[in-house]
Amino acid sequence: MKILCAALLAAASVSAFAETGTVVAVGGALADDNAAVFRALIDAMPDDALDIVVIPAASGSPGGSATRFADALARHGVDRRRVGLVHVAVIDDPETPDADESRWSGGASDPDEIAKIDRAGLIWFAGGDQARILAALVMPDGKDTPMLAAIRQRLMQGAVIGGTSAGAAVLGEHMIGCGSPDVALTAPVSRRLADCAATGEDAEGAPLVLAKGLGFLTNIVFDQHFSQRGRLTRLVRAVACIDADAVTGVGVDEDTGFVFSLANDMGHAVGRGTITLVDPSDGRKACDGAVMDNVRLARVPAKAVD
Repeated sequence: MKILCAALLAAASVSAFAETGTVVAVGGALADDNAAVFRALIDAMPDDALDIVVIPAASGSPGGSATRFADALARHGVDRRRVGLVHVAVIDDPETPDADESRWSGGASDPDEIAKIDRAGLIWFAGGDQARILAALVMPDGKDTPMLAAIRQRLMQGAVIGGTSAGAAVLGEHMIGCGSPDVALTAPVSRRLADCAATGEDAEGAPLVLAKGLGFLTNIVFDQHFSQRGRLTRLVRAVACIDADAVTGVGVDEDTGFVFSLANDMGHAVGRGTITLVDPSDGRKACDGAVMDNVRLARVPAKAVD
C-alpha cells in the first residue's frame, strides 16, 4: 500500500467508476461540525446506494447510536431517514429501558439485518469497545459471520466502511486491543483479547494486547486518540511485535480521519489533527524491547474544510 507521506499528501479522491470502496478510520471524538470528515464519508458513497447504516456493537449505548450519527450527518445535508440501525450488539443499552439490546447478539446471522447491509452505501462502526465488535461479527472459530461476509462484499462493490475510536481500531488486519503507553515498550505483550477485560483500554500499567482485526485494510494496525493519549510508544511496540512480513502502524488523532481508497491504493488525512505512520518495511524489527532499525516515521497534518 502506498500510504507513506507522498501518498497521504496527494489527497486522492475515489473514482466514480471504482470497483472497490473506501475505508475511513476516525481517531475518536468526531465533532458534528467536522465538515472534512463527514464530506469524505458522504462523497465516497456510490451513487446507487444511498442507505447509511450504523453497527452499534462496540457502544455501551447501542440503541441510540443511529440517532446520534444521523443528527451529525444532518448538519451536512443528509436526510435522517437515510440512516438506519443494524440490530447487532452484545450488551443492553441502559438508556433504552423498553428494549434489551443484548438480545441482538444473533443479529449477525439474521437475514433481515444482513439485508440492511446489502443496501448500504456507508457502513459505520460506532465507538466503544473493539472486543464487542469482534464478539458480535466473528464466529468463535474465527470465521466470518454472514453479516461480516456481507460487509466485505459491499466494500468490494464500492461502499464506504468507516468507524470511530474502537470502530476504527477493528478496520485493519491487525488490532490493538488495549495497553498503556507507559509500559508499552517494556511489558510482556499478550495475544489474548480476553486480557483486556480486566482493565481499561489504556489503564496505567496495562500490558499491550494484540489481536486480529476485521481486515478491511491488509498489513495495517490502527491506533486512535493518538496524540491526545500519547500512544506513539504503544503503536511502535505493536508494529515491532506483530508477526507479519509487512505491517504499517497508522496513528489517527481525534477529530481526524484516515481515508483510504482501495481503487486507487492511496490514502489521505482529513480533519483537524494529524496522521502518524510507522513503516518498518525498509528496516528490521524485533518485539523484545521494541527494537527497530531504519524505520520510517511520518507525521502528516490533516486537510480541514472551513
